[in-house]
Amino acid sequence: MDQGIAALLGAFVGVLGTVSASAMSGWSSRQQIRAQATVDHAQWRRQARRDAYSAFLAPAHETCNALKRAARALIDGAEVEEAHRQLQAAHDTLGQAQAAWSALAVEGPDSVEQAANSVNTALHSMHTTLLAWCDSPAHPHNVKFVERHAVEVTSVSERITGFTTAARAALDEATLAVDTSKN
Repeated sequence: MDQGIAALLGAFVGVLGTVSASAMSGWSSRQQIRAQATVDHAQWRRQARRDAYSAFLAPAHETCNALKRAARALIDGAEVEEAHRQLQAAHDTLGQAQAAWSALAVEGPDSVEQAANSVNTALHSMHTTLLAWCDSPAHPHNVKFVERHAVEVTSVSERITGFTTAARAALDEATLAVDTSKN
């Protein structure tokens, strides 16, 4: 074989090897970038969900606490003004919870949104019961309202627990998705 052809063939093989290695390296880099983008996106979604869940849960708890304080004031009988202040505070924080629910509904999933809606419904019911209790003629010792309030406190507590459980499950599912995409 002529030395010129051998050199040309060697150069061609060298260029072909370099181009092949470069293509493989580029493909591998693109795959790594895609995988990292997927992980970053999943982590971002998890953080957005966690923030939305927390933004709902804080005013929901505060609403529940204000409603409990209003009921205590009504049971004491002489503290009607305090009951009205607490009911107004509950109304305000219920508005905050409702606003946070909107963001939560967008973030999802449906199970968490439904659990949050359930909490909102129970808090509205509890608020309405206490307003009716305030307006009742013998409000301090109205057994019907005291019993109904006790049932609603339990219901709200159960629904908040249900929301928290659904939120944790959704966040754990998002974490699991991130972990499996790393592999």
